[in-house]
Parts: sequence; C-alpha cells; structure tokens
Amino acid sequence: MKNRVFMACALSLLLASCSQNTTPRLPDTMTAPAAGMPEATDTAMTGEEGLATEGVAQSAADRLAALAAPGTVAGGGTGTTVRPDGTLLVGNQAMFPMGFYHVSWAGNAQKRLRDLNAIANLGFNTVNMTMFDPEMDLGGFTKVLDTAQARGMKVIVEDYNATSIAALKSHPATLGWMIADDCNNRVTPQELEKRHRMTKALDPDHLTYTSMAISFANSHSDYFGRADAVGNQSYPIDGGDPISVVYPVMQKLVSEAAQKGTLPIANLQSFRWENGRYPTAQELNSMTNQALAAGVKGILYYTYLDTTNDMAKYTQLNGELRKLAREVKLLAPVLLNGERQSVAVPGVGGRVKATVWTYQGHRYLQVLNLNDKAAQNITLNLPSGTALKPLFAGRPAGLKLQAGKVSGTLSTLSTHWYELN
Repeated sequence: MKNRVFMACALSLLLASCSQNTTPRLPDTMTAPAAGMPEATDTAMTGEEGLATEGVAQSAADRLAALAAPGTVAGGGTGTTVRPDGTLLVGNQAMFPMGFYHVSWAGNAQKRLRDLNAIANLGFNTVNMTMFDPEMDLGGFTKVLDTAQARGMKVIVEDYNATSIAALKSHPATLGWMIADDCNNRVTPQELEKRHRMTKALDPDHLTYTSMAISFANSHSDYFGRADAVGNQSYPIDGGDPISVVYPVMQKLVSEAAQKGTLPIANLQSFRWENGRYPTAQELNSMTNQALAAGVKGILYYTYLDTTNDMAKYTQLNGELRKLAREVKLLAPVLLNGERQSVAVPGVGGRVKATVWTYQGHRYLQVLNLNDKAAQNITLNLPSGTALKPLFAGRPAGLKLQAGKVSGTLSTLSTHWYELN
C-alpha cells in the first residue's frame, strides 16, 4: 500500500479534511515509544484508575472466552461472503480479520515469508501481501499461502490479474483480492465496479477489497457497494490530525458500509510519517479501540513493511500488538454478533466515548478517553447493571457502578473494558 493518502485536517473535528501524499521514513536511530501506562495498583473498588490485576480480571475473561465457540474462527469451508450486517463469513463461520499490510516488493521472497511468520507470532489472522509478478511469482506466492495456512492465517492478495486469480483462488488460505488502493484518488467508482465484476467473474468465492481515506466531511459514498470490503485509512500520529479523529471517520465508514452490506475495515497507523515518529503503545491502543467502538468488522494496520518502514526492525510495539491481537480475538464473537449501543457521557464535550455491547445475555462496557492532553472525570448513566468487572488484566480499571451511575477517572487516552453485571 504505497504512496498512502492521509487526511490532514484542522484541529477541530467540525472542519473538513484535506489530503496530502507523504511517504513515511524511518529514522536513522529508532527510539522506544514514550511510556503511557500508569504503574500497576490493585484498583478493585478504589474508583481511581490503575491496572486490573490477573485475579480480578480472570473470571470475566474466562466467561467471555466461553462465548467464542459459535463461529469466531474461520472454518467449515474456504469461500467468503459478507453478511448483510457487514460481517465476514469464511465458509459458515464469522471472522474478524485483523492483521497487517505488507508491501512485499520492498523486500524479497525470503523476507516476505519471515515477516508472515512474525505477524503470525504476534497473534494476527490476516495479511494483505503483494506479489512481485503475476506470473513469475506464482510459485513464491503459493509458498506464502502454504505458510499462512499452516499458521492459521488468511491472505488478501494485492493483485487481481487473471493469471494470479486462476492459480491462487483454490488455495484455502486465500481470503480475497485487493482491486484498488487509495481508490478515491486513483480510480472512479465506475472503474472500481468494473474491477470488482471482472474479479468476481474469475473468482466468485472470495472477497474484493479496496481502501481509501474517508473524512467525516466527505464520505465518498459512491465507492460503497462496488467492492465486498472497504478499508478506511486513518493515520493521525504526526500526520496533522488529532488522534481523536479515528472514531468519527470510522463511524462514517461503518455508516456508509451498512447501507450497502459492505465489510468495513479500519486501516490504522503503525508507521511513522516523514520526519515524524511511530505511535506509542498507548496511541496504538486508543486508535484500535476507537475503531472497535465505531463498529468496524476488521482491522489492518499499515504497515509491517514498505520502502521506508520495517516493523521487523522496530519491535517496540510488539508487546502492545500481541495484547491487542489477543483481546480482539477474545472479543470477536461480541464484536461480530453482538448488539452495540452508544451511551451518552455528559460534560466532557465528546472527549469520552462509552459503548455497551450485548451478546448471548452478556454485556460489556467499553469506555475511551480520547483526550491526549488530560485525564477525564466522568459520570454516566446505565439503564441497568449492578457491578463492573475488569475484563483484561494489566489494562486500566477502577470505574465504579453504583445506583445506575458509572463514575471515576480516565487517564490520558486510556481504554477501559468491563463485564457489566
């Protein structure tokens, strides 16, 4: 996904975005991301933010894990479809695709396989990888698919050449075909649909996928319904936007996708812009959870490799990436099949987002502080509930629920997940 298009907008979310073409560049000396998490404390009933302990969170996490059995891992066939609600089905199983872009021609065949294994080691289930050549690389890319299959992963092939499709469409690791990048800048809606129809005629059993930059001011709605899945790019770190932009632009993606039965995929930043820096672990967490709160049905980070970024060399985010992959895998049945309801948070000017998820009689509360400058004291009303139990050990906790009101303190850019009883 080279020459990415990014929305550099004014500080206010009420103003329109403007686009820039900038290639991110690696620094000569890479430094670790700034610390962003508070020191661990036992916060069971303090009402102040700290980190949930293993003992406090384990029972809630175990109950959530028990919900994973009904169709959260791809299986029961290899053909892909999209449910009317935008959920990806592989065979008859719902799947939350989560992984990385990989601009493979920036490396070589050996590095492509090595990086695929590294992404699998982080716990992800999907990669978007490029071919070196639609004919000469068929043998090499078959090795990619074989490796992905052995690691329980799926591959979106960044190619839609007839030769490639004919050779690779029957492989069980094939998830789909990327038919356009930056489509709102590079092709017309009519051209996108032409590519979709051509690809589907050659392979009706797998996804067509495209990506673009959608702002809260310009949704590019004409591009929806012309591919099975649409990604939305949001790269705010040192790119001109506040980090809080992720939620409204992904909300726009989900809204437009819902009208056409399209799979909405968040494209989130794991790289650094030219003369910029990489996201911190805390920023990566915030961007990911903003996208989840908005209702996306998949996440692809840009990028593991391109001509100027190489996550194999910049490993400081690996710990956070492992946690996010593990947590989203655990949450997948709720994210894919549950009911999502936003909850108003008064007095914070939209800087805090609260969402209640309901699935199979279980409820979960997600609360996000989008403010990257200050902590937030909150009070919000819930229609019902008697207790909050932290869901993930080592993650922020400490909010209290009494008499239908959730209250407490959220540190800068913190994300809270609770089982709501």
